[in-house]
Amino acid sequence: MPQYQPHQRFTEADRDKIAGRLRDAFADGRLDQPEFSSRLDQLYTVQTYGELEPLVRDLPAVRTYETPRVVQDSKPAPEPGNFPERKKDNHPDRGRRSVGGFTGVVLINVVIWFIIGLGNGGHWPHFWPVWLLIPWAIIALGGLGRRR
Repeated sequence: MPQYQPHQRFTEADRDKIAGRLRDAFADGRLDQPEFSSRLDQLYTVQTYGELEPLVRDLPAVRTYETPRVVQDSKPAPEPGNFPERKKDNHPDRGRRSVGGFTGVVLINVVIWFIIGLGNGGHWPHFWPVWLLIPWAIIALGGLGRRR
């Protein structure tokens, strides 16, 4: 990286970077409104690096990149072609949990069917919840054959 001399002129990109630092310092509460406005006005009148330095001298250095904490604590990715082993869910209630959630859906539909029948004066419609009972029975019976 080249060493800048105080008498050298800076670029518009450099001016934009300094304006960004001033905006960040104002947003962080390091500069109040009058100080921010004054420094920003000065920024657009100066032309050399030496004149820029006093505008940001008392502000903290800029961090160009910081690794998020979530990523810092994670394990590195495996080598290409190596796949991590999946953890198997061998919890004994796994099958019961899936059946239990679906059981609630089936029961709600049976209750709706029952209410419709009562509302029609005892003329019960076709028992359409059977279409939910079939997959529910398959799931429930499939879980019974598994060993723990």
